[in-house]
Amino acid sequence: MEMKIHAGMRVLYKHGSGNNWLVGTTVFGNAEINNIGLYIPIVPEGKTAEEEIQYAEVNQIFWDAFPIDDWVRDYPKYFMTKEEYIKFIESEDFDRRIENAYVSDGKYGYYPISKYNKTWIEKQPFNYVVRGE
Repeated sequence: MEMKIHAGMRVLYKHGSGNNWLVGTTVFGNAEINNIGLYIPIVPEGKTAEEEIQYAEVNQIFWDAFPIDDWVRDYPKYFMTKEEYIKFIESEDFDRRIENAYVSDGKYGYYPISKYNKTWIEKQPFNYVVRGE
């Protein structure tokens, strides 16, 4: 699989000893390599490169974020809060065999929902779900 890493990519990453995913953007700069791994410079969401740059090990970065088109947010069938999605998966309209949904921060979609149950969804660090067909 070919991966094209470049400055300006929206990513999830883990920094330091915490296990929580953080949102950030890769930035132009020097990657660093040491005996632990390859580290990529990332600006945390809400910061600028002048304010803060963090380094994340390449294997602690989720690269497959995708932007949510503006029109999607206008359709509750495709874009909903976690609470709305939980109600949906508990309804008769839900069919896990054909469901295709991702966790979202409202601007980007990240990783696919792998367990269609209330407990798993509530544990996710984002407040939205974006569905595909």
